Amino acid sequence: MEEKLAVVILAAGKGTRMQSDLAKVLHPISGIPMIVRVVETVKNLNPESCVVVVGHQASEVQAVLAGFDLSFALQEVQLGTGHALHSGLGKIPAHCSQVLVLCGDTPLVRKETLWRLYQRQKDTGAALTVLAVHLADPKGYGRILSDSSGRVVGIVEEKDASAEERRIGLVNTGFYCFDRKFLDEKICEIRPDNAQGEYYLTDLVAAAVMDGRGVECICAEFPEEVMGINAPENLEEANRIVADKGYPLQFP
Repeated sequence: MEEKLAVVILAAGKGTRMQSDLAKVLHPISGIPMIVRVVETVKNLNPESCVVVVGHQASEVQAVLAGFDLSFALQEVQLGTGHALHSGLGKIPAHCSQVLVLCGDTPLVRKETLWRLYQRQKDTGAALTVLAVHLADPKGYGRILSDSSGRVVGIVEEKDASAEERRIGLVNTGFYCFDRKFLDEKICEIRPDNAQGEYYLTDLVAAAVMDGRGVECICAEFPEEVMGINAPENLEEANRIVADKGYPLQFP
């Protein structure tokens, strides 16, 4: 049976660190709202279905995306990435067997990277595949935990990480591709047992390992493309990168 891809874009957050009344995903990169950039990139994958999870300023986000063939799901209360994805699952057609998940505040990601993520998931039949990146300064990011063989065994958020774990330079980017059956089975089992009291999507990695299911990991080639826009300085940097490299980003 031919594999069918669904994409879920998480775009419900307010983005309080942006110091702006405008929803985070509506801030422009080179004059275009970042959520539009993300959707344009995703559409290059020709997914069977694309769902945008909205919350803060939902009507405004939907308005800027009115020209795209999308579904919208409402996350009324923002309780973490796991809760956000759960809010959108009901919009995905039953025949979609793979679910690519990314955030609406990552406007510089390249279609080639998303395609590699999807292909690894499809080719291996893993429970999920994680997109990671190596950073010299991993502060603020969730760390990828591996065993002695290099296999992924978990992801720990920085606020929950030990001093040793915080020294790990391989970090989570927030991009995943899931086996649909695994996702349907396990997402309701996530619990907010962490420092933030939120439902972490990263807990599905541990769930897969506990079940003896495979967890794959690929690395982004360029840290710039997976940068999340969380503060005004990130927005300034993203605009500088686009001005320097063009869009889509062109790397040597």
